[in-house]
Amino acid sequence: MKRFPKIVAAAAALVLAGGALTACSSSDAQTGGARGEGPSRVVLTSHAAADTLAELGLEERVVGLPKTGVFPAALETYASDQYTDVGSLKEPKMDVIAELGPDLILFGGRTQALEPEFAKISDQVIAGDPDTSGTVASNRAKVEEIAALFGARDEATERLDEIDGRVAATRAKAQDAGTALVLMTSGGKVTAYGPGTRFDIIFNELGMESAGDVAAEGSHGAPLSWEQIAELNPDHVFVIDRDAAIGAEGQAASALLDNPVFNRTSAAENGNVHMLDGQNWYLIGGGLGVLDAMIAEIDSAVS
Repeated sequence: MKRFPKIVAAAAALVLAGGALTACSSSDAQTGGARGEGPSRVVLTSHAAADTLAELGLEERVVGLPKTGVFPAALETYASDQYTDVGSLKEPKMDVIAELGPDLILFGGRTQALEPEFAKISDQVIAGDPDTSGTVASNRAKVEEIAALFGARDEATERLDEIDGRVAATRAKAQDAGTALVLMTSGGKVTAYGPGTRFDIIFNELGMESAGDVAAEGSHGAPLSWEQIAELNPDHVFVIDRDAAIGAEGQAASALLDNPVFNRTSAAENGNVHMLDGQNWYLIGGGLGVLDAMIAEIDSAVS
């Protein structure tokens, strides 16, 4: 792939660094610089980072992000043409990104393999998504890292403390909520997730007890028959409709789950089948505002 020059980005970085050296007080340094400093041309391939920047009022620093395909409702603030479409979450347009001349690229997990190519375009390249192992703690570290670049760490920390409070409250309720299973529907098929999978936050962080051993088989879960799901008999089922989340044609999750075998489960009989926001859970998976909304969904389910 063509190697793009970094002269413009490097010059911008020097100017910003010089300004930071003359303007930052010692307290500024502890919080990541004075508010308003930091990168001025940010390109994202991380929806979680896009959410964080918008929640901190820093969306004006963004010049481009993935908008090809389904664009999550949570990121509506970026819908205007002011923000350049740099491709899809998995396939960014590297030539478009290079033309934007970013002084910071925050990349998502789906483009992690492209980090060396991003580094040819911008001197500052940072992962923007939290890890799915220890999502809450990882999200906190990632949000604080991003916020510090713009002198907004104090504001971010205050919001993150509120999230930690919601996590604690949800865990307390989950202790008496019974067992749980996470299901994803896609293409007329259903797969399941338990502890140790990409949706581990529901179990090991928010405190739901797993309905049984569900072997992790990649990012799309473990295939289970309706009979196997009925045998696990979860008290709560959390459902992610992947087709709806990515804008693909397919049978709606609610229709797929409406069958005699699944309807025998405790979750179905007691009205505890919870349809999660698929865009937040499947496409974004973190960020200052979105993670809070994800936790709130589980809290509501067990309240």
